[in-house]
Amino acid sequence: MTGHTSFKGSWLGFWLLHLGAEVKGLSLAANTTPALFEQLDLAQNLSHHIGDIREAELVARLIASWQPNVIFHLAAQ
Repeated sequence: MTGHTSFKGSWLGFWLLHLGAEVKGLSLAANTTPALFEQLDLAQNLSHHIGDIREAELVARLIASWQPNVIFHLAAQ
């Protein structure tokens, strides 16, 4: 998932975890205080990487490593 530290990304990650999914994410650090990502303690429950989706090599490396079945793209500005 991209954007997993955002408000909507946090809710989607939380929901997917409760459905039993293995969730991994790439996102910028949460930029609000308090951040829902931190309030839900998602860093302890999903594999997350802080980074920028505009770094193509990073994205390619993570996708190759994670081998996801589905990608939810929620990163945006």
